[in-house]
Amino acid sequence: MKRVLVVDDEPVIRALVVACLATDCKVSAAADGRDALASIHSERPDLVLLDVSLPGMSGADVLREIRADASLEGVPVLLLTGLEPPADLEPDGVVLKPFTPATLRASLTPWLS
Repeated sequence: MKRVLVVDDEPVIRALVVACLATDCKVSAAADGRDALASIHSERPDLVLLDVSLPGMSGADVLREIRADASLEGVPVLLLTGLEPPADLEPDGVVLKPFTPATLRASLTPWLS
């Protein structure tokens, strides 16, 4: 079973994504960038859904740290955002907010199949 880490500071968004994916994946969640990095290092998820706007350490900074860490090479990161991602970021994909459960699952199919 694939492991997915959902990183979003909004409890409702985290709960929605977890509920959408829980039947098909093992889903964990983090509310900020520091907790996300700790979870990524300890769990090594198969996919990270990362909000761009996080308190403290931004999602952009989290993605930059993931990309700079050789031990995390190959961990796919999809930005989960309602904003235009910064041009210098290189996510593996973008899931735009707002989304429906069906569009969320469809967006993740390439990484979870």
